[in-house]
Amino acid sequence: MEPFMLPLESINRAEDEPVRVYQKAVEYGIDTRQLEYLLTLSPAERLRRHDAALAFVLAARKAGIKYYGFDPRSPEASQ
Repeated sequence: MEPFMLPLESINRAEDEPVRVYQKAVEYGIDTRQLEYLLTLSPAERLRRHDAALAFVLAARKAGIKYYGFDPRSPEASQ
């Protein structure tokens, strides 16, 4: 049995794969503007945005628990 070998052409095409996938996504109708915007941000800016979103989610969860009196995500809530 011979070892598996990739054809040389497929090695060169592998570099183009992200571009082809992106183009197919655009052709399919996926809106890539937000992805493009997020890629313009520095890692520190992305982390600040993540921290702000996490703070919002935690505050909303806390408000929901205060309003309803329980955490609907807890296992006891489904019983």
